Amino acid sequence: TLQRDMAERGHSLESIKASIEARKPDFDDPQKKYADTVIEVLPTELIPGDNEGKVLRVRLIMKEGLKNFKPVYLFDEGSTISWIPCGRKLTCSYPGIKFFYCPDSYFANEVSMLEMDGQFDRLEELIYVESHLSNLSTKFYGEVTQQMLKQ
Repeated sequence: TLQRDMAERGHSLESIKASIEARKPDFDDPQKKYADTVIEVLPTELIPGDNEGKVLRVRLIMKEGLKNFKPVYLFDEGSTISWIPCGRKLTCSYPGIKFFYCPDSYFANEVSMLEMDGQFDRLEELIYVESHLSNLSTKFYGEVTQQMLKQ
């Protein structure tokens, strides 16, 4: 990860980004075009001009219309949702946390996109976010939070 490469290996954010750009042709089109699910780790949009890379944005892109698979959605399937849950039920320090969900097109495929930008102050509070997600394919309520806490 960016944080590990910077902290443990002493690489600068610029050198990491250059290395990623140099390898992009190896993984961009060939795999993503045909994948049913893609996870992208991107720079945050919450901190203008961020050069540290400590806060990240993660995007889950899920192909629509597949047999035996229903994409995860936030609040209302097929709607466009921008949600900043910081407040009484979720502890957020600077720069906060933001979720975004929408239907989209990705390599000419209909997809659902779920994105999280920011960081949790208290990972156990993920249960609040988990309660607003549907089609998680979990065995019980709270399983996502429990698994994250184990990691």
